[in-house]
Amino acid sequence: MKRSITLGTAILISAGLLLTGCGDDKSAQKDAGKETSQEAVLDMTGVKDGTFSADSSEAKVGHSHVELTIKDGAITKVVHTGIDKNGNVKDEHYGEGKEPGAQKKAQNAYKAIGSYAIQLESKKDLSKVDAVAGATISYDQFKEAVEKAVDEAKK
Repeated sequence: MKRSITLGTAILISAGLLLTGCGDDKSAQKDAGKETSQEAVLDMTGVKDGTFSADSSEAKVGHSHVELTIKDGAITKVVHTGIDKNGNVKDEHYGEGKEPGAQKKAQNAYKAIGSYAIQLESKKDLSKVDAVAGATISYDQFKEAVEKAVDEAKK
């Protein structure tokens, strides 16, 4: 009897260890995704003073438009506008008429759009702009548009 209990316990422990070791670590995957999206370093070498604008590529939810004002080699002002797939500016009404979950996600993205501009303007460093959970597409579009605008400032 003791032998059966010991053998059963050993099997359960082994199975538990095996399942734990083979599972996918979703939090590690999320963290890895954040790290790669945060590696956005801007090379401001050779930029001219002025205001430069650029658009991100189109995604299923639209695209981003940024206007950067650069003075003495640093970004001094950032205007970030989200444009939906129909060409409308994403505003406080973005997502209205959708199911509550989709509307909440749309409003989260709208709020993130302003957050990204404020962060870049104050931190002066794209790699220090924190992506907002649930608004990763907006972050990626913002980053792309900023990089394009900086490239324009170098021409």
